[in-house]
Amino acid sequence: MRRKRYEPIPPTGLDEPFGPPPEEYLYRCSVCGAEMLVNEASIDVAIGAATFRGEYQGRMPTIGCPGCNGETMEYVDQAS
Repeated sequence: MRRKRYEPIPPTGLDEPFGPPPEEYLYRCSVCGAEMLVNEASIDVAIGAATFRGEYQGRMPTIGCPGCNGETMEYVDQAS
């Protein structure tokens, strides 16, 4: 069976092209108190950089704070 030339593809045959949206984690700066949600891809990059420098210790990494420009943003457990 052939589709007509300008007939759209039915949505039931399409899959999500990139999977579910990425997870975000809450980070807070211990110096200036700034908070932000950080994408899991950014966390993976920070883990890779810390591993390359030999500083990774197996927990959520600290990342740079846009407010005070220091490596002071730490992961905050959202359950607490």
